Amino acid sequence: MKNMTYKTAYKLITIADENNTIDIAKASQLLGVSPLTVRKYIQQLVSEGVVEKTGEGKYVLTRLGVSIKKVVSASTLKNTPRYVITDTSTGQPVSLSFNSYEQLYAIIAYQLAPRDILEHHLKNYLAEWVRSSIGDEILAEKIVKGEIATIEDLKKYLEFILSITG
Repeated sequence: MKNMTYKTAYKLITIADENNTIDIAKASQLLGVSPLTVRKYIQQLVSEGVVEKTGEGKYVLTRLGVSIKKVVSASTLKNTPRYVITDTSTGQPVSLSFNSYEQLYAIIAYQLAPRDILEHHLKNYLAEWVRSSIGDEILAEKIVKGEIATIEDLKKYLEFILSITG
């Protein structure tokens, strides 16, 4: 799947209703694509384990899909506690903090904090903030397991999440 198509397919997650069901007609209208295209996107998400087809022929989010929906929703909240970046050698705060994935992405992309400090926070503290403040169990688990071990890995993850929300 082309990158843009892939991102559009994942936007289906945000369209799922409160029962985590994806309505093809509604998704078609909201995304501005044909119902056939929505079905193709759904099949991609089914193959990735994000969506499943029920016995009634409905498409619903799997546990993974629900987790991604929660992350995308939480990443746009405005009342998230701030994460204060500190200089690990002195313990003093760097004059920089963030409370959203958008802000964290900007810090990384524009190199607003020293890379070694960001790497230290990624390896030691960020997973807990992500879990408790954003509610992103997926990212927290990936950090703990070492699947996201570098700032570049984190940047790619944030780009993906932000591409779904924006």
